[in-house]
Amino acid sequence: MQEITFEKLQFCEDYHIGLNQFLMDVATGNRLIFHFRGHTEETMVIVGDYSCNYFRLTFEEDAILLRSPDLYELKEDVEINPIPLLTLTDSKLLTFAHEMMNLDPTKDWVHYWLRAFEQDFHVLSPRPPVLTDLGHKRSDAIVKHSFDSVSVE
Repeated sequence: MQEITFEKLQFCEDYHIGLNQFLMDVATGNRLIFHFRGHTEETMVIVGDYSCNYFRLTFEEDAILLRSPDLYELKEDVEINPIPLLTLTDSKLLTFAHEMMNLDPTKDWVHYWLRAFEQDFHVLSPRPPVLTDLGHKRSDAIVKHSFDSVSVE
């Protein structure tokens, strides 16, 4: 079994991820919970092959999920590359959020750009996410999104 690590997500250009499930746990202050499957071959991610790694990224309750910078008419000065997780300490989206959303200035906010198959996610957080390796993909479940209170293991 191939272990999933932050290093693999941040530095491996030949690693692809796809969203399996997203939860916003309102019972714990809107904690963001992403379940992804990943593989070095994009086809395996697309078809949900059982050889895919299955992992969870959890952002604590002070994290903010934002839409794509393009929707705010912001163009990030970042080259397009296949790395699944970009960690930006200076970005146009982060500057926009500081100005328009009054982010707590006492915290060191970071822009986490998750580049998943066919969908990018932009999360602002003063704390890094918690990565939990869940082994290989566990089911053929379709992508689920939830904004309801959910019990998390």
